[in-house]
Amino acid sequence: MTPNVMQKTGLAVLTAAALFGAAQVVLLPSHAGAQTPVAPPLSVAPVSAVRTLSATGIGQIPGDAAQVAGGALMLTVEERSKGSDVQTAVKTVQDRIAKLTASLKAAGVPESAIHVQGFNIGPNYGYAVPMPAIDPAAIAPMEGGSGASAPAGGTGGGLTTPATPAIMPVRPIPVPPPVGYSVNAQLMVDTTGPEQLATAMRVAIDGGATNVNSFIKGGPGNPTPPASEKLASAIQQATEQAKVMAEASAKAAGVTLGEIRSVTVHQPTPSFGGGPGPIPSVTWQVQVTVAYDLK
Repeated sequence: MTPNVMQKTGLAVLTAAALFGAAQVVLLPSHAGAQTPVAPPLSVAPVSAVRTLSATGIGQIPGDAAQVAGGALMLTVEERSKGSDVQTAVKTVQDRIAKLTASLKAAGVPESAIHVQGFNIGPNYGYAVPMPAIDPAAIAPMEGGSGASAPAGGTGGGLTTPATPAIMPVRPIPVPPPVGYSVNAQLMVDTTGPEQLATAMRVAIDGGATNVNSFIKGGPGNPTPPASEKLASAIQQATEQAKVMAEASAKAAGVTLGEIRSVTVHQPTPSFGGGPGPIPSVTWQVQVTVAYDLK
């Protein structure tokens, strides 16, 4: 085999390897008169673009305050007295606590759910008394100074002696006597549900509580998931809404919907809003995305 023939053979092998893959290339014996095989042209079929239209619908599960666990009330009862009579304020706060406890028990709250969290007594101070006047004779110069300076250009033509700063006397700040006392108590009331919490709040306000705060135990950060039948209804609602939106969009765009390509149901998510009484309502939302082929 001449070098020219070997060069042509190598070129044919490389061409075949590039077109058909190295695994399909077979090196055949060649001779000087052999013709180099020519690979048939490759044809690639055009890929038709798939057109789709997607729409997302939302289904809602109405708010239900009962999904939230029990709550609690923090009540504050406060009384202020005048002068040194602190016993009267203490007695008033104790009477109010007893009255509130009786009213809460009558409203259905068990006595074991009512706890006194704190009882505080503190003095109240009025305006500060005037500071005592300072006697000018009490102001003494600092040690080592005369408190006066020599006139400029005095004898000796020397330097003037600067005045020594005076030391202000230390004045103790007088502590004013208390003008009265404040007595306050904190009461914690545990409730089993939203209805009892709302009732206890009304009783506390009517019973003379100075401050009333409510909070939810275990929520609203951890609401109870919706029941299966409610969730299924919300998914159906969201799917139907997605279909209506897709049909309206296709009509507006001048296209025709074909078969459904895919349906995606997203994870239900809760949202919190104002509900009746102190308990926030929990509304669940479900999103469903439907993709259609276009004809």
